Amino acid sequence: MRKSLVLVIGVIISLFFLPIAPVHAAEVQGQHILMTREEFRDWLANSQVSREIRLIQQHHTWLPSYKHFNGSNHLRMLMGMENHHRKTMGWSNIAQNITTFPDGTVAVSRPLNTAPEGTIGPKANSVGIAIEHVGNFDIGQDVMTKEQRETIVYINALLCLKFGLVPSIDSITYHHWWHLKTKERVLDATASYNVKSCPGTGFFGGNSTNSAKANFYPLISDKMEEIVETGR
Repeated sequence: MRKSLVLVIGVIISLFFLPIAPVHAAEVQGQHILMTREEFRDWLANSQVSREIRLIQQHHTWLPSYKHFNGSNHLRMLMGMENHHRKTMGWSNIAQNITTFPDGTVAVSRPLNTAPEGTIGPKANSVGIAIEHVGNFDIGQDVMTKEQRETIVYINALLCLKFGLVPSIDSITYHHWWHLKTKERVLDATASYNVKSCPGTGFFGGNSTNSAKANFYPLISDKMEEIVETGR
């Protein structure tokens, strides 16, 4: 008994002398918090979300696009989007909760406990989290970087795990699948409806439900399994 107690005390004392990994300080401006993927993982794990989340929205900014990103103007772009959404669109805040950038960084702006705004409509927003991906991902425009691609898959996997979602058309949605006027979900019946191409005709192979099922959801599911197995 005494030996076990001494061993436990020794382990506890030794923990105080372990090297501490350096922590990268997230950049903050106003409500906007800019983080690495890993910082976002830790931030999300410690976030308390009281409203029901059943839908993760995928959007691309279209404008600004890659040509407007210089590698250091993340916060300036976010402030510009917030200003446009408030003053031009008449929304109460920046529309999206989360934004990803070409260099793989991720920003949280609108609180997760506040439903997003935007033209996708109230049905998608009331139980949703909106992710805006900086870039124009229509075919022939921006080619998504590897870093942004990895971030998009990773944060969607983290959100699915956080809120108990299984990747499907009912849990991860594209703006393209929602009618601009009626705000109803129309999925692939877009020829007869007024819809946006968002998140882009080239987003992970396309913006159809078949493209999402073949090229996007499997990546998220695999990443979810990896996170559960490795803890990161």
